Amino acid sequence: MLGNAKTIVDVVRARSSSDALAYVFLADGTSASEQRWTFADTARRSRAFAAHLADRGIHAGSRVVLATNPGLDYIAALFGIMMLGAIPVPCFPPLRTKELDRFHAITVDCSPDGIVIDAMYSQQIDALHDLLTPFDLDPTVTYAEDVGADARGVDAVSPAAEDLALIQYTSGSTGSPRGVCLTHDNLVSNCQALDRSMGRDPDRVGLSWLPPYHDMGLMGTIVLSMYHGWPLVLMSPMHFVQQPRRWFKAITDYRVSITVGPNFSLDLCADSAGDEEFENLDLSSVKELYCGAEPISVATLDRFQGTSAPLGFDGRSLIPCYGMAEATLFVSGKRAGSRYRTEPAPQVDGDGRPVVSCGEVDSEHTVRIVDTAGRRPLPDGAVGEIWVSGRSVAAGYLNRPELTREVFDARLPGDERSYLRTGDLGFLQSGELYVTGRIKDLIISSGRNIYPQDVEAAVMRADSALRGAAAFAVEGERLVVLAEATKRTSPESYPAMVDNIRSSVTSEFGVGPDVHICSERTIPTTTSGKVRRQEAKRMFLADAIRLLHSDSLATQVCTA
Repeated sequence: MLGNAKTIVDVVRARSSSDALAYVFLADGTSASEQRWTFADTARRSRAFAAHLADRGIHAGSRVVLATNPGLDYIAALFGIMMLGAIPVPCFPPLRTKELDRFHAITVDCSPDGIVIDAMYSQQIDALHDLLTPFDLDPTVTYAEDVGADARGVDAVSPAAEDLALIQYTSGSTGSPRGVCLTHDNLVSNCQALDRSMGRDPDRVGLSWLPPYHDMGLMGTIVLSMYHGWPLVLMSPMHFVQQPRRWFKAITDYRVSITVGPNFSLDLCADSAGDEEFENLDLSSVKELYCGAEPISVATLDRFQGTSAPLGFDGRSLIPCYGMAEATLFVSGKRAGSRYRTEPAPQVDGDGRPVVSCGEVDSEHTVRIVDTAGRRPLPDGAVGEIWVSGRSVAAGYLNRPELTREVFDARLPGDERSYLRTGDLGFLQSGELYVTGRIKDLIISSGRNIYPQDVEAAVMRADSALRGAAAFAVEGERLVVLAEATKRTSPESYPAMVDNIRSSVTSEFGVGPDVHICSERTIPTTTSGKVRRQEAKRMFLADAIRLLHSDSLATQVCTA
């Protein structure tokens, strides 16, 4: 760590003469295709991107959409844009039509001067130009393949800590993307907070397969490893999803000590770990595995530990944590070396389900649990909205002053601090934070609070042929379940599947749902695999989801 560094640009410069290993990219997801850069290589390639972009009119204050595929060029472009004092806008490449829609929405929202992308997306870029014509936008497009390897002199700027460093778009509907404005001080503060959580380890080696445009994949791995000076192994998320074993094989090959994996990825590995191809893998080097999808499933953690323990994984290395783009990333996390805690979630009917602790709140940040109706802090054990204050909290949303005031400038009586309203529900207990769900996703039936992730877990337990689920309420208290069936499921099996789902949900929650079967990968998710329930609801109500089988039932509350 460089204690006097005020910005990430300062860090890249300070490490520019270091021949220590910085980044390893596994081009095909295996060590056979590895590409290695030292910190000096990274700085040199970043300067090359900065010089190329400067020649194309990018300057301090310019916004540049960064949408290259995962790889070392992505990292060089990121830091190169920052070296110019320009502002990177990370975005996933527009491979499919729905992604082009969101790419277009983000481009219109941030009005960039430039776009950095791979040449394989040239047709999508042509289509984008046509879509941007009515908005009088014509950003300069740079294809990463056109940037030379050699760096020449470039007038790099020295941004101030309070200057805007990047714009991170949150997951949401394509029509209303929200750009979170992060300053250089936000990024440095987040790195320091994670340092306090992780502790020092001179032999640390990291691994990430997360998308580099995702907050955890970007701030929690790429930026973090640069700041602290340890090597990071990377692979494409596509290669992980195709073969989850690749994650474990890379851990084995590179003796990885710290890695990250959202809730869905632990489930995916638990589903696959019984295969013979998982034999002869060694996870004993892992000291920290951060799981940051909230709420985190107790069942998922238990399954993952059960299947990874024979490979040498120590369950004390699991670190449930909590964060969001609006707080740069990290808010709280369990300390390494201890078992995570669980507590029953407080419910109005006393039937609380176990919730995983997301650990202690960072010492330089403050979390309050707030009664949103009365705007008053709640005592330990009471569920309310999670409010966060501290250096890592972002400056606000791009071009949305009213929403920024509402979300980032919340106040409590007698407290001069401004707070970020997270929109998440949770409670504090014995100094640790427990996240129970999203306010907008909460299902209320007959006075009971029902968390959709609990319903979805019951759905998944109902039938082994299910691959995903989304639960939400429509028309007041009518519970709807979307359930994804595997491709191998025959249509003749759908009625029995519906019966199993309805029986499971009704027995656990006393509510009979409408059940709709759809095909795999129909339910919209975020880049970290979290279900986008509000988007699923919108699509369902708009008849935008192709249903394979439907069985509606007026909601019935069990009185037994």
